[in-house]
Amino acid sequence: MSDPIPLISVVGDLIVPAHAQPAQVRLTGAGLCALSAAGFATLAILGKLAFANGMSMTGFLSLRFGGAAILLAGYLLVTRRQRTFPGIRLGAILFALGALGYFTQSSLYFLGLQRVSASLSSILLYVYPIFVALLAWAVKHQAPARAEWAAMASALTGVALTVGRFGGGVVDVLGVIFVLGSAAGYSIYILACDRFTPRSGPLMSTAFITAGAAFSFAVTGFLTRTWVVVPTPKTIGILLGLILFSTIIPLVTFLAGLARVGPTAASLLSTLEPVFTVTLAVIFLRETLAPTQLLGAGLVLAAVVLLNLPRRITPAPAAG
Repeated sequence: MSDPIPLISVVGDLIVPAHAQPAQVRLTGAGLCALSAAGFATLAILGKLAFANGMSMTGFLSLRFGGAAILLAGYLLVTRRQRTFPGIRLGAILFALGALGYFTQSSLYFLGLQRVSASLSSILLYVYPIFVALLAWAVKHQAPARAEWAAMASALTGVALTVGRFGGGVVDVLGVIFVLGSAAGYSIYILACDRFTPRSGPLMSTAFITAGAAFSFAVTGFLTRTWVVVPTPKTIGILLGLILFSTIIPLVTFLAGLARVGPTAASLLSTLEPVFTVTLAVIFLRETLAPTQLLGAGLVLAAVVLLNLPRRITPAPAAG
């Protein structure tokens, strides 16, 4: 997901196995996941518009994450009867994940977005599952399966094709490095979240993480004197779009779809996001992709699909 709000863990009893769901429910779930992908796809478009209308990265991202945190916290307080605070230690960890990890990943992504197109940034960010697989290999000492090696080769080939000539000009190398750095940072962030977010659930975790990210962007903006948001009807509309269409709506629809189709199908459906981003970029930003870059984008998405397919577990040989 393009600079997504983290949706790393889902409480186990939230998900009903997909095969146990009626066909109509699964179809609805697929539609909700697709809607979530379309919502996250608006982030790169609205980010480009925010920059074009004079807002700084620290300005509009602090308000985006802060607005999302407030809405999520309000929802939890209104709808939950159980405690809505995970405890001081876990709350501090989740806040730090946003203030350090998500802040760094998001900063790299938007620094790259300032230098390359929305389409290209969305495609490049989607190599993050490759970094996740390599990190899992390094940490858990589990060598990737043949399908995963094939996925990595597909992704690398796709990136090589995609970062060629774009829209008749040469792609900004530093922008590409920023976005790939964001993908690498996001993979580290995912592994860190996987350890802590199951203890508090997805919504509470997201509320604390977004609050941490908002804090870091606000402090960084004021300390570096780069916090710029000029309130006009257009900028207010962009900010509301970032909070609602790029954050809250895709978050809620993803969780609702996930509960109906299961994690594997939801992950596969999320790969529609770069497709939506490219489409929206063509419509609203008049961006174009060369044929070889479309091929590269297809190879990157094929790699993500391969990595999200269920793995066949080989039984261990009997001892002795």
